[in-house]
Amino acid sequence: MTAATGLASHVSPRRVGQLFLREIAHGYRGLLIAAAAVAGSVVVVAAIGALGRNMGGAPEGTVVGDGYWFYFQALLFLGGCIVASMAFRELWHGGGGIAYLTLPGSSLEKFAVKLLLTSVGYSAGALVLICATAAASEALDRLVFGVGHGFFNPFTPAVGQAVVRYVVIQSFFLLGSVWFHKLAFIKTALSIMVIGVCLGILAGIAFRIGIGPHLTAMGTGFGPGGSGTMRFGRWSFQMNGTGLQDLFKPGSTGYAGMQTFKVVAEGVVIALAPASWVAAYYRLREAEV
Repeated sequence: MTAATGLASHVSPRRVGQLFLREIAHGYRGLLIAAAAVAGSVVVVAAIGALGRNMGGAPEGTVVGDGYWFYFQALLFLGGCIVASMAFRELWHGGGGIAYLTLPGSSLEKFAVKLLLTSVGYSAGALVLICATAAASEALDRLVFGVGHGFFNPFTPAVGQAVVRYVVIQSFFLLGSVWFHKLAFIKTALSIMVIGVCLGILAGIAFRIGIGPHLTAMGTGFGPGGSGTMRFGRWSFQMNGTGLQDLFKPGSTGYAGMQTFKVVAEGVVIALAPASWVAAYYRLREAEV
């Protein structure tokens, strides 16, 4: 059996299409309600802001704002992570889990459908929703109040970068969805925070060790006091002939080291996305056993 034949036995376009249709049929009502709630909230909040500027005497045609960029980021990251954390919710719900696990389709097909829907699918949906909502809201605000927030432009590099960041972050919550039986979003967020704090502590220790040769510890006010007491002072640290900012200015060794660390850290974080997907896939296979 060739590799292509083996893959074909695990991935069938027909089964994948049926799984996609099932996901859409089961979730479209909730998605429509959520989309309407998000769109309505954006329109109302934007209208209140436009009304305030209009009452404040802003000239007609004034455009103040970030072109709904904040709303897009909130919808993409917060909403997307919540959706990803609920991707495999039915897996742990008794009879619903049994029904899902017995669906025609391999583990790879089921996982691929969830992954595509919560990453590329959600990103595309968020862009379409925020573009339509921003256009309607901006037209309404300029027509009624004469001021606006600026139209949302989905074709900027910042939007592409935000989508890439979301796909990376989404992978952690997708793993949490198949790993945790309950409260997957909260437990995943807490896990990320704990890991972040631990890494921050390690980075702080490494930073302290790195600048150690440039610091001198000075203790002041130590020695015996009156009536047999001991007088304690305070420790202070002093740079040895150079300021901390000089150690990391462009062109310095410290600056080059920080840039290298940044590139390596970004590469590690990006690599965690496929690692999380692989872990989630194998966790799903374990649940099917």
